[in-house]
Amino acid sequence: MIEMLGQIAWKSLGKLCGILLNNLLGWVYLLVLFLIDYFAGHAFIVCLAMAVTLMDAVWGIAVSIRQGQFALSELARLTIAKLAVYGCALSVFVGLDKVTDSVVTGSVVGAAIVLVEFWSCCASMLILFPHILFLRLMKKALTGEIASKLHISEDDVVNVLEGRNNNETNDDK
Repeated sequence: MIEMLGQIAWKSLGKLCGILLNNLLGWVYLLVLFLIDYFAGHAFIVCLAMAVTLMDAVWGIAVSIRQGQFALSELARLTIAKLAVYGCALSVFVGLDKVTDSVVTGSVVGAAIVLVEFWSCCASMLILFPHILFLRLMKKALTGEIASKLHISEDDVVNVLEGRNNNETNDDK
């Protein structure tokens, strides 16, 4: 009796797999389930890396709007490219973690991605809000990043930031 139920279950499972994999939606479901299973132990760092990358895009759009150079399509392409590169890097290191039965390398690479994107966010935030103390503390370190974002020299960035800080009222003191 148990053998017969087992055979019926296997036949039913085979038919279900055949039905699911005979159409595109079934393959999409299979891919989604595979990705969920693959990144299951690293879900937080993967989601955090995606969120911070998207946050950098939002801050970049805000800077573009402030400059009057709204470039949504360019920022979208760059964000998609970043997500693809970061996704590939995380996939490789999560796979390495699966082989070694740990979560160290995927977490370290994910943390590096998050820090790089947050650094870029801070530069955009400093462009928009130069009077905030937290951002002013990082002003010297972020000068190069701001210069590349605004396509101007580092000396011009220093002059602009110094001029703004001397002329505006400081709410953070």
